[in-house]
Amino acid sequence: MTYKFEQFNVEITNPTVVVVNVNDFINDKTCSVEIKLVTENAIFGVTLNGFSYEITWDDDEIKAWVEIELEKYEV
Repeated sequence: MTYKFEQFNVEITNPTVVVVNVNDFINDKTCSVEIKLVTENAIFGVTLNGFSYEITWDDDEIKAWVEIELEKYEV
């Protein structure tokens, strides 16, 4: 996969995606997720916003959401 984010003037090809941190906004029941996109030559940090939940969340739900969210940035 190749991704393009407006804050980077480069296309990121076939990165390894690593979830670094989940910021839980408990009152709103939403999270922002900090990820790293790691390539052979560089590491890019990105924050994805918009994960929401009803009662709680687990790591697998976050990882699945990140995969779906990254589709928005595919080129």
